[in-house]
Amino acid sequence: MSNMKLWDAVSKTDPKYTKKVNQRGGFTAIDAHYQVQEATKAFGSVGIYWGYDVGAPIFGPHDLLLIPVTLWVGDRRNTFGPQYGCAAIASGKAGQEPRPDTDAAKKATTDAITKLLSHLGFNADVFLGKFDDNKYVADRKREVEAASNPHTEQIDKVMSVMKEAETMDDLNKAIGLLSGIKDELKQKYGGAYQGVVNYYTTRKKEIEQ
Repeated sequence: MSNMKLWDAVSKTDPKYTKKVNQRGGFTAIDAHYQVQEATKAFGSVGIYWGYDVGAPIFGPHDLLLIPVTLWVGDRRNTFGPQYGCAAIASGKAGQEPRPDTDAAKKATTDAITKLLSHLGFNADVFLGKFDDNKYVADRKREVEAASNPHTEQIDKVMSVMKEAETMDDLNKAIGLLSGIKDELKQKYGGAYQGVVNYYTTRKKEIEQ
């Protein structure tokens, strides 16, 4: 088995499960439940085929809570870690009394799990900084949409016919092949639909020249 088989299978992230966080210089955060879902797809049910053990909390300086977490896969003896997750115990605006964060332990645990899964390759594109590139994110959105689009084969056929079109009549016949699914494409698979429209416009200009 290739050493990179798992990494390659889980390294790409669906952008809809991420969000930009304007803290600590700015970074991309990944939805924790999405990560658990992806790990479950790869390994099986959590608690049976993979899981994590949470150690005793450590109260650090500057009101920080550190939680050690160890991940196991396949067998509870097959572990790595601990990885320390970190969260602020209290927060508040400057000049105001800090308020305790009752979710601090959960946030620190989630932080550790996210880092541990990243070591296996999960969401590696985020950790490698690829989500700082808007073009990469746009390409990922199109890839995810195409993977879930049941009309991909039909769209590919239309694109191929448009490529070979020599007259506007040929071009319009090609685009007409999508007439039965046009509304669905616009509503559910806008990226794919826009790609067809853009290519139609390009070919139209070429033919009319």
